[in-house]
Amino acid sequence: MRAALRDDEVMSTHSTPSLDFVEVYKNAGKAFGLIERYRTPPFPGTYALWYAYVSGLDSELVKRIDEFLAKNGGLNPYDIEQLCQSLEAPGARENAAHNVGKAVEEELEGILKVIAAGAERSDSFSNTLSDVQKSLPGPKTSEALDAIVSQLVQENQRMADATRQMNDSLVASQSQIQTLNQELASARIQSLRDPLTSLWNRRAFDKRIIEEVMEAEASGQQLCLAMADLDAFKAVNDTYGHQHGDTVLRRFASLIGDNIKGQDMVARYGGEEFAIIFPKTSVLSAYNLLVKIKHQFEELKTPVDDQEGTFTTSTASFGVARFEMGMTVSDLINQADTYLFEAKKAGRNRVKAIGFA
Repeated sequence: MRAALRDDEVMSTHSTPSLDFVEVYKNAGKAFGLIERYRTPPFPGTYALWYAYVSGLDSELVKRIDEFLAKNGGLNPYDIEQLCQSLEAPGARENAAHNVGKAVEEELEGILKVIAAGAERSDSFSNTLSDVQKSLPGPKTSEALDAIVSQLVQENQRMADATRQMNDSLVASQSQIQTLNQELASARIQSLRDPLTSLWNRRAFDKRIIEEVMEAEASGQQLCLAMADLDAFKAVNDTYGHQHGDTVLRRFASLIGDNIKGQDMVARYGGEEFAIIFPKTSVLSAYNLLVKIKHQFEELKTPVDDQEGTFTTSTASFGVARFEMGMTVSDLINQADTYLFEAKKAGRNRVKAIGFA
């Protein structure tokens, strides 16, 4: 997917590039407006999609989005995923953060140019005052004094105007940088989020599990990791379609999120597999919570679109690993995967952990 702002588009408002920087930000504003209007997730991928749409650089993409909007009145997560795949390129989310950061750098360069211009004007004003000072000694006619005063008034007015313009530019840049910093923070956070479920993604999980294993190793506190997988999920997609499958995934993700504590972390590990980190938690507590989630999920009915009165139910299997001193991150993940495999092998819709059949 193309980044929201190409490097050659990220230019300072105080320079004269081939593509006006102001126009780039107008398009960015339009993109955020469309995110709000159509209630699409404010992720970098979605932003890049809308930015490409408003910039009109890809006529085929514009046509496809118009068709979706005309047909459905908006874009659902499945539509967004399909559209993003047509533009996909490695590192798209990282590029989103990189390009906003690049815009901040360019804006700062613009501020330095404004300050440099102000210093240059100040030097010019000082030179004018110096020239006047040199011309003052000795008798002066009324006309000569009037000319000197007039010169000072004009130079003072010019300096005042220049100072006002510089202040206006600095205020505008301050506001722009604040907006860019907010966008950058948002882009960095969203680059760690799964666009379908809004859970943390694999990248965020990999970072967090390393931190938690190091903490457990250093402090001796308990740590558990659970791997969860939806049972027979391919059949759900094949029978009812991927959009219904996406709904099931989102509801499962929401169910886990509603049950875990603030210190815990749930991430979409990949496909229909999820990972749950339980810091400072015993294997008994983790096991009991997952049994509760398992029962809630198997009782959850998901309505099928366009089939009134039709619902589907799904189940999930869980494997829980307990951290032991000397374990690596890979050891912990492999142990959770092993218990997950045992839960599947035993008939699915089960929770398996050390000490629990």
